[in-house]
Amino acid sequence: MKAKNNKERTTGFLKFILLFCVTVAMVLVAVYFNFKIPEKENQVLRDELKTIKTESEYQNTFFTEMIVLHQMIDSLGMPGQNTSYENSRISAKIVELQKNIPPKSSTHVYDMHMAITQLYVELQNAKNRLNGLEQSETLITEYEMDLEKCKAELTQTKRELYIARRIN
Repeated sequence: MKAKNNKERTTGFLKFILLFCVTVAMVLVAVYFNFKIPEKENQVLRDELKTIKTESEYQNTFFTEMIVLHQMIDSLGMPGQNTSYENSRISAKIVELQKNIPPKSSTHVYDMHMAITQLYVELQNAKNRLNGLEQSETLITEYEMDLEKCKAELTQTKRELYIARRIN
């Protein structure tokens, strides 16, 4: 005995199976993306964290080297030092610091690091000029004392000449 609405039942059943499969597929896709996308995000975040850690370690190293370089430049004018040797050591340290800067593509602070090394070069040059000016200042002071001595001698000579003219 066949039902009179057999065709409608079959159509309804097929629609049900189709909607069931679509719904199950949507749930499976949602579950897949729920697990797969965070995994990719986690990998991207791990890579970024690794880059940030590397950058942070470099920043610490760079800062330590900056302190050493600053101390070397500060001690540049100390008496009893071989200035040319100290200048060459400082220049070598600056070159080493500049060579160790990561390339521009790997860090966003490349320009800052390059500017800092350039400032250290300028600081070294300024310190050398200051030392030269201090030596010139000492020389000028000596010349001023010699000038005062010459003026005093000239005044004494003028008095003696005046006295000699009066006597004759």
